[in-house]
Amino acid sequence: MKRFLSVLLTVAMLLSMVSFSAVAEEKKLLTIDVYDDAANLNGMQTGWFAKLIKDKFNIELNIIASQVIGNTVYATRSEAGNLGDIILVDKAKFPEIVEAGLARDISDKLPECENIMKFKTQIDVYNKGLTGKDGVYYGIPTEMTDTAPDALTDDVIYSSPMLRWDLYKQIGAPEIKDLDGLLDALAKIHEIHPTNDDGDPAYPFSLWPDWDGNDNMIGIANVVQLTTWYGQKLKGSAMLMPDGTFSPLYDRANAYYKITKFLNKANQMGLVDPDSGTQNWDTAVNKMSTGRVDVMWYSWQVGFWNSVDRLNAGTAFRFIPVEDQLYYADADRYYGSDRMFGIGSGVDDEKYERIMEFLDWYASPEGATFEHNGIEGLNYIVGEDGKFVPYKDNALMDNLPVPEEYGGGGYNDGNNAINQWIVSSICVNPNTGERFAQKYWQSYKDMTMTEMKKEWSEKFGAEDDVDWMKKNGKLLASPSVDFTPVADDNTFIALRADVNATLCEYTWNLIMTCATDEEFEAMWDEMVTQLDGFGYQDLYAHDCEVWQPEVDAKKAAAI
Repeated sequence: MKRFLSVLLTVAMLLSMVSFSAVAEEKKLLTIDVYDDAANLNGMQTGWFAKLIKDKFNIELNIIASQVIGNTVYATRSEAGNLGDIILVDKAKFPEIVEAGLARDISDKLPECENIMKFKTQIDVYNKGLTGKDGVYYGIPTEMTDTAPDALTDDVIYSSPMLRWDLYKQIGAPEIKDLDGLLDALAKIHEIHPTNDDGDPAYPFSLWPDWDGNDNMIGIANVVQLTTWYGQKLKGSAMLMPDGTFSPLYDRANAYYKITKFLNKANQMGLVDPDSGTQNWDTAVNKMSTGRVDVMWYSWQVGFWNSVDRLNAGTAFRFIPVEDQLYYADADRYYGSDRMFGIGSGVDDEKYERIMEFLDWYASPEGATFEHNGIEGLNYIVGEDGKFVPYKDNALMDNLPVPEEYGGGGYNDGNNAINQWIVSSICVNPNTGERFAQKYWQSYKDMTMTEMKKEWSEKFGAEDDVDWMKKNGKLLASPSVDFTPVADDNTFIALRADVNATLCEYTWNLIMTCATDEEFEAMWDEMVTQLDGFGYQDLYAHDCEVWQPEVDAKKAAAI
């Protein structure tokens, strides 16, 4: 009976695809310009995802990726009065976009979007804060959850030090007390793993500059994210400390200094990929997926290496605690992440209708399945009980061939270039009763109850990363609140750009060029002088004022 239900589900999905394709053929092909702060690809969406949405809606996506072509495109397109047909931007920009008349009022269509409006509570809270009115809609928050503002569902956090378990064991699985201890461990790992299996150079750290200055933060993104290892979170130009107070980013007591110096020491020891300051995201991903990186720090980053086979073989990446660290983690992003979907004010009615149909599908169980799980028969199969079972979970990292019925080509080449969702992967898929993210599937848990996992649990006395952090008082969890920072005026836009450019240039030089501690300290002093000369102190005071309401809201939510 269970197998019969599974077959019915598969047949229904196929019939749905045929039906969508037939409907799409009745409509003319529309090119949708997507202004996208999250995208890593600039240009036309290609491959299997392009075929999927063309068959369903007869649309094609032209991605305008600010991370790829530079943030000046935002000002250029804004001045021209047309950001894009679909707008995906940092929340901080969205109020000014609405005020400038660049985003369309979607109040007439959004209530009809039954998939998106499953998150009505969150959408209402955001838009009421934006307009001060009930039932007036401009924005759709990204990656909303079906949990609660104070829930911490994940068993990992966004950023923590992760090493390959086999290499960590080969150097004796040492207890690591601090960043110097981590460098000692990485130096030993580099000695035994100077190249990957193909003989290409491998390094503990391989960095990239593409994301610098994004996500409401200034500075090098790879440094900024590691500051959370010490309970600190950058808010614009101001460092939010564990006690809820702000401190200047360049203060030597803060983690931006600590992490920059840590990476400089790593570079002095030959542990940083020399391409780090110049390589792009695609090159960095290739190195992650071919075994040329020994440290990962984003929770999603392991998706470019960890597979069921490698988990079973004990060659996957795992969190390795560093004793002096306090890990900052946001609770479930119930109200959404830091970006916002909107519709360009210049779209005509035909394109508007098609975009809203697409976005509602994008938030549907089927859409979310394609976004988070990929293609049935390639990335997963449906078990006899109707639940998903991992299949070729190396499709992304190895760019596996896509079945011809989905257009062929490589899986990664055709992956969804929008790179942001409406439905978080921790939401429950109503078709399976399990969360979309593969790691929550019972089948995945059964397949990955590996010797490596048992060894990790025995060594660290915990079930998983978050369990260890909680047991050892090393987790600083921040509740989710609905908050949108006040947009910069023109003065602060210019000031922020100058400060960020200077900070990024100096930080890269501090990491990659300083050959001694004395050179590092002298260059740091020079950087501080330059930043203050550009007006950093004014920017810092401004950002403290902007972000204090969020701090207050989080304190109230935690009571």
